[in-house]
Amino acid sequence: MKRIQQSILVFLIWGVVSACGNVKDLEFVRVASVNFDQLGFSKSIVKMELAYFNPNNFSLRLKDAEFDLFLDDTKVGHSLQDTMIDIPAKDTFYFPVKLEVDMGNVFRNVLGALTNKEVTIKAAGNCKVGKKGVFLPFPIKCETRQKIDFF
Repeated sequence: MKRIQQSILVFLIWGVVSACGNVKDLEFVRVASVNFDQLGFSKSIVKMELAYFNPNNFSLRLKDAEFDLFLDDTKVGHSLQDTMIDIPAKDTFYFPVKLEVDMGNVFRNVLGALTNKEVTIKAAGNCKVGKKGVFLPFPIKCETRQKIDFF
């Protein structure tokens, strides 16, 4: 009886490992929308929708996302999402983000952006991506250069 249980366990582990082995990374597409929920001199709340593409032939679920936002390598905000998001197969999905922004660091970067006319926006953190109740850690990494044209 114990041998049968071990065999089933080996097949189960083999099935999970082989199914997860071909998972492709989600691809950042664009920032779809930005809204200022609360604007202040020390802290602001920004709501955004980020568009991502799932290149896999199967749907996934995303949960427990936490990341920091950087402007030119200076941390300006933090986001913690605890909602579950369904990710369709071979399709674009939208990830709603509520971001708490430290306006002091943003104001420091505005002076640099005025002289450079471009700013690097980077998000770094982690989330969990999975299917059928099995979730694995997945890094959040996206970086883009954005032209700033004030005039």
